[in-house]
Amino acid sequence: MSDLKLTGWAGDAARAMAKDKATVRIEGQPPSGNHMYEGYGKNRRKTSRVTTYQETVTRWVRILMSSGWKPGERIVINYWFHIGRDIDCTNAIKVIEDGIAEALCPGLDPPRCCRKYDTRFLPRAMDKTTGNPEPYVEFELINE
Repeated sequence: MSDLKLTGWAGDAARAMAKDKATVRIEGQPPSGNHMYEGYGKNRRKTSRVTTYQETVTRWVRILMSSGWKPGERIVINYWFHIGRDIDCTNAIKVIEDGIAEALCPGLDPPRCCRKYDTRFLPRAMDKTTGNPEPYVEFELINE
């Protein structure tokens, strides 16, 4: 079987869509945003579990960007949760989106960075299954 090669306007549209859409799969149970921080006052910090998960998300989004995907004015993010134990998806989405935001504006103070991109994110949980022995989350970034 040979690869289909589109030419003309169809090929241009396919190439444009490839730059406007990207998918990432993160292995493991996502942490909840309800348990994102530990400590109080000056000692408040992200938990190591959240930090590690967000670093993984950031790394994958940076790989997508180096492959040609660039963020648009608005970014629809579709999520598919295939997790071990049941969670509130909106809390996991916050953790993931902070990791995405870090990839989009590296080195900026996280609160400023998140404000810059949080207003552009349009999250949608598309599906959730529980009881998976090898949990993962897949998300698709779509420029609008």
